[in-house]
Amino acid sequence: IRRHREVHVVMGNEACDLASAVSALALAYFLAQSSPARRAAFVPVLNIPRADFALRTETAALEEPVVEVLALRPLERERGPPCRVTVEPVGSCATLVTERIAQGPPGLLDRTTAALLHGTILLDCINLSPAAGKVTPRDVACVALLEERFPELPPRDSVFGALQAAKFDVTGLTTEQMLRKDLKVLSGDELALAISGIYVDLETFLLRPGLLQDLEAFCQARGYAGLVAMTVSFNEHHEPTRKLAVYSRCETLRGTLCRALEEATTPSLHLQPLPSPWPCVGAFAQGNALASRKKVLPILRAAL
Repeated sequence: IRRHREVHVVMGNEACDLASAVSALALAYFLAQSSPARRAAFVPVLNIPRADFALRTETAALEEPVVEVLALRPLERERGPPCRVTVEPVGSCATLVTERIAQGPPGLLDRTTAALLHGTILLDCINLSPAAGKVTPRDVACVALLEERFPELPPRDSVFGALQAAKFDVTGLTTEQMLRKDLKVLSGDELALAISGIYVDLETFLLRPGLLQDLEAFCQARGYAGLVAMTVSFNEHHEPTRKLAVYSRCETLRGTLCRALEEATTPSLHLQPLPSPWPCVGAFAQGNALASRKKVLPILRAAL
């Protein structure tokens, strides 16, 4: 910056999960090594406040200077030229970054970058298990490519097991921290809705001491009209179990969101009501366990 060089920021989304962080780091490294614009600096940015690094939470966005987007699902806002948008329905954004690097000059992919990408794809795609409903042939191909080039990479099962255990470890976190750990926000014309991935069983979460006060304080502090908490767990065969809860002090909004989720057809969630200890929280078991948050977000966005 002091030398008036171009600065390109490579930034993941505001959830700052492993895929966002590793994709930003790996792609910035690749661009720095391969870009013909030698005067340009490529800076990877984790899209969260430094103090919240351990929680991978939300922040404000730097949208205007964005020149290219790699995404797994359609963007909420259209982007025109000169911004290039690549939307591909793969299991992990790290797959798109691996493909980009593999198409570049030989020798730029080193073992450290390969290990980051390898572990991230395995975590996102639940160890490439078809039963989890997330993996695609392109994810499988990228894992195979990385393992072929770097046969010394650790075994898939050990990498996935360690990362999955770390992801689901919420020991010592407050309810507010659990809600921020894996948070996405949808904004309508007048309302904002929080959607939090929760890494404990839903019944356990709903019985946390002071939960209702924590939910109300969390939404009031950030201007959210409501919150949807989504839980997921996996059995030994990597088959998912999903549950969700809808919270809002506004009965009309809560009813609108619950009906939208219950009546959804693209996809159908096959919801079954669960007992809730709170009248302002609706709880459901999700029969369609392959419908991840990525597939539920458009339903909630349409409801807003």
